[in-house]
Amino acid sequence: MGVPMYEMMFDHKPPLIYIMAGVFNTVYLFRAALMGWMILHTIFFWKLAKLIFAKSKKYLVYISSLLFVILNSLPAVEGNIVNAELMMMMPITLSLLLIYKAKPNEWQRYLVAGLVAGIGWLFKVPVMFDVAAITLYMFVFRKKNLKEGIIALFSKSSIAYVAGFALPLLATFAYYYLKGHGESYLATVFSVNLSYVSSWETSAWAFNPFKSSLVVRGMILGVFTLLLYIARKKIDTRIVLVLLWLGFSFFGALLSSRPYPHYLLQPIVPLTLMLPMIFTVESIWGWMMIGYLSIWGVVVNKQIGFWWYPNAPLYVNFSEFVTGKITKQEYLETFDGAKRNYKIGNYLKERMTNDEKLYVWGSDAAIYNITKKLPAGGKYIVNFHVHDLQKHEYVMDNLRENSPSFIVVLPNTTEFPQLDELLEREYLETIEVEGAKVYRRASEVLGRQVDISHVDSR
Repeated sequence: MGVPMYEMMFDHKPPLIYIMAGVFNTVYLFRAALMGWMILHTIFFWKLAKLIFAKSKKYLVYISSLLFVILNSLPAVEGNIVNAELMMMMPITLSLLLIYKAKPNEWQRYLVAGLVAGIGWLFKVPVMFDVAAITLYMFVFRKKNLKEGIIALFSKSSIAYVAGFALPLLATFAYYYLKGHGESYLATVFSVNLSYVSSWETSAWAFNPFKSSLVVRGMILGVFTLLLYIARKKIDTRIVLVLLWLGFSFFGALLSSRPYPHYLLQPIVPLTLMLPMIFTVESIWGWMMIGYLSIWGVVVNKQIGFWWYPNAPLYVNFSEFVTGKITKQEYLETFDGAKRNYKIGNYLKERMTNDEKLYVWGSDAAIYNITKKLPAGGKYIVNFHVHDLQKHEYVMDNLRENSPSFIVVLPNTTEFPQLDELLEREYLETIEVEGAKVYRRASEVLGRQVDISHVDSR
């Protein structure tokens, strides 16, 4: 709607997923872009698998690639929508493909590979752990001893790769600072993301790894990395690469301890490379490392409790729609909150002028889209962001400044006493739809002006 990201609209991801959504601005186009992206990723994965399995039987390439396509497309892990996890992993695969056979002195090639990997960082931050694993393997694990590894880690090629990876994100910082939104962007992408990794377990939006399981998982990853390094000469180098990558990628997927299944899309690339390798493992050390990761995966899954998205009803409803068994309106109403949102949205559109403003307190922003209105409460659109980041006073300041004509309170929201006070003093309830209440400014209903500057926002 023509407002600057991070300054007027909030989310904690870097900007590339939103830029793509703006370019491919319909669901159909965005899904088509995802299809093209995943076709490219499949091609790059196939080429990487051919390099990795070059000395093995060719059927392992087919098995690995088939597993890659299937696991990335499972609706149960949300492979049916445009997820940042799906988008961010293709640059990582291509990056490794570019340097897998590179010579140590080909720093220009490493620089290009780093820049490619940096594109993944613009989709989501946890991809940095995949790059960390690749860097360790290429410059430390392949060397004869630790001394050579440390020297290689500070070589021109290593510095070029890491610098190339950081450059795209640094460029976005420069861009937003030049646009005057640098402080908001830095706070969002850096400090908010740090807080995000602790907030689920601690119920506090402050970075505190010691009160979450982040430190424990970090220690588990550290022990695994050390053991793998010690045993690297007794294990096939390809297995070392894939196990190291899988361990770090899995850690990235677990970073926030949230049970969202689409987070598990991140380690699918190394996982689908590892599964066929089970048939080629000959060293007891290799089996020990695979067992280590497997036990870690089982324990963490039990701890976090990953769940799956129930997608079967979506396909049933769609088939009934295309076969004419249900109408378009009935089909829309099969989605959670859609009937309520359309009824409220149409109600508001009939009563609001172009310059009147709206605020919705809840976790569903669809009413803004239906009415084509921006939130009058500022950039935090959903109630859990306001609650988690403790931005209640910020919202109240914006409501006093913008004086929205209508405020909608959705059911099952977090408490907001200041908003309740404002509604009681200055608004009248006009309609209730499925537990959602619509309030209109009393001055507009009663035909008189009321000053709300006295409402305390603390």
